[in-house]
This record gives sequence, structure tokens and C-alpha cells, in this order.
Amino acid sequence: MRTETEIAEDLFKAKQEEREAEERRIQLEEELVAVLGKRDEGSKTHTVGQYKVVITGRVNRKIDWEAFDQLSHKIPENLWPVKRALDVTGVKYLANNEPQLYKVLANALTVEEAKTTVSIVMGA
Repeated sequence: MRTETEIAEDLFKAKQEEREAEERRIQLEEELVAVLGKRDEGSKTHTVGQYKVVITGRVNRKIDWEAFDQLSHKIPENLWPVKRALDVTGVKYLANNEPQLYKVLANALTVEEAKTTVSIVMGA
């Protein structure tokens, strides 16, 4: 059976190799995009030798909720291009500090366990 130290050392090495591989992958992707080009938004498929390469341009959009709340009456509600997001910090606050209010909210809340992560750095 392997010791904790051996497992931690192997995990540290694997994560380091993973970071290096990710850096190399990103470098190659950027090089390929420079050669093939990209759309500002949307995808384009290229045939490169025996490979099918799909390059997808993306645009992130964010909204100023205060500004939206002030102008939203000018847009029919059924055409609002927005969804309200859950404030997880606020939910945790209610659960820990306002249990009665949390009980009310719990009727509209779904809580599921997420993936456990492991972080490791050299030098404890």
C-alpha cells in the first residue's frame, strides 16, 4: 500500500504535468486560430488533413441589474432577455442566520452535492 506522501507526490506531479499540457494545448489552439481565422461569434468547421477542426468565437455579455430594472418597463416582460441568478452567499446567510426565512426559501430551492476538488501545492 502506498503512503500518503507517495500519493501526494504523484498527485502533485500529475497536476504539474496537466498544467504544462494545458499551456501547450492553449498555445497550439492560438496558433491554429491565427492560421485558420475565427468569427467574432459562432463556429466554423475546417478540414485539416484527417482532422475536423471547429473554431468557435464567443462573446460574453453581462447586465447591470440596476440599469435594467430602471428601463425594463420599456420592454415587454415576455421579451426580457434575462434570467435572475441565485445569490448563493445570500442563501448560505439565510440558512445560517435566518432559519425561519430559509425554510420559506427552501420550498423554491434545489440543493445538490457538487464534485469534490483536491488542491495541492509544493511546500506545506
